Amino acid sequence: MRDSSLKQFLVQNYFGLQALGSSLRAMWEQPRMTLLSDDYERYWELRGEGGMHPRFTIIGSQLESGCSLLDVGCGDGTMLEYLARERNVVGHGIDISELGVLKARARGVEAEQATFEEFSARSHERFQHVVLSEIIEHVPDPEKLVLSAWKLCTRSLWLTIPNIAYLPHRLRLLAGKFPVQWVYYPGEHLRFWSIPDFTRWLDALEFPKATFHPSNGISILGAHRVWPNLFANQIVVRIDRT
Repeated sequence: MRDSSLKQFLVQNYFGLQALGSSLRAMWEQPRMTLLSDDYERYWELRGEGGMHPRFTIIGSQLESGCSLLDVGCGDGTMLEYLARERNVVGHGIDISELGVLKARARGVEAEQATFEEFSARSHERFQHVVLSEIIEHVPDPEKLVLSAWKLCTRSLWLTIPNIAYLPHRLRLLAGKFPVQWVYYPGEHLRFWSIPDFTRWLDALEFPKATFHPSNGISILGAHRVWPNLFANQIVVRIDRT
């Protein structure tokens, strides 16, 4: 157990040092634009197989075994596959990408190609949990989306967002450059939040008090948990029905 804890400590701080180095390099590096438009099908052609993300384990550790869950923007189904395996979650995914849905089904995930509006208009099903993971920053009206998703969940709504106040983004501003939160195309993200901004945004929408869980970032000595608005890159937000 001691060796395992030491190993986890060393691995975490190793990646934390890597993240710190990346944040310093980000002041000067300019990413390469791979797509010339927001072509979501082409995005899934370029993207390789999905891998594990810390947010999967954060969400999974707080779900009851066998619960029902809707994953909005499920992509290739990596998270739903993990939750079904580890927590026996009964999941359903929707995504606008035909290729993403085909990849999800190949993993054994129940998924369909649809926008959220199309799905909610024809389905009267409710889910114990609804997840919008790395979704709301991509849409022009996230207020409408999260309020609609809230109506479909009976226990909790989960949102994950990138943190615009993350240290590398601040350093880019100091270097006179705009923060980079995109992968292939600069127009991927339409909305930007820090943790205080997002807290006030949820208050304005009259949601119950949310809990925030930093999922990655500069993790040296747990810095992303001690001061998440500065050292956390991505945030998992949980909103429970009272």
